[in-house]
Amino acid sequence: MVIEQITVRTKAELAVELDKKTDEIIVEGDFSQNIAEIKKGQLNEVDQLGFALGSDGIGILVEYGISTLLDIFDPTAKEDKKIRKQIEHLYTIKRLTQESFLLRLKQLDY
Repeated sequence: MVIEQITVRTKAELAVELDKKTDEIIVEGDFSQNIAEIKKGQLNEVDQLGFALGSDGIGILVEYGISTLLDIFDPTAKEDKKIRKQIEHLYTIKRLTQESFLLRLKQLDY
């Protein structure tokens, strides 16, 4: 199995690669600060599973409801919201350097 790795420097390039579900995406440049913010809020799989089990699954529903409600009132552009959701749900984030991040499809780690 060959893993495809692409480097992007703009939001438009990133959006195209996310839509294609590229295996690994290296994000450099201005948008890397947004990736850093997303990484701060991203839980690892062990934490997610612990939250789901500890709340008997109710926590996931509450989190979904709150997330949906916040999205309605969020003034962020629609395209930025779409990019953020794709990254949060499909990719793990790893910092490579101060100004670059590696996005790797979660399914590649299974």
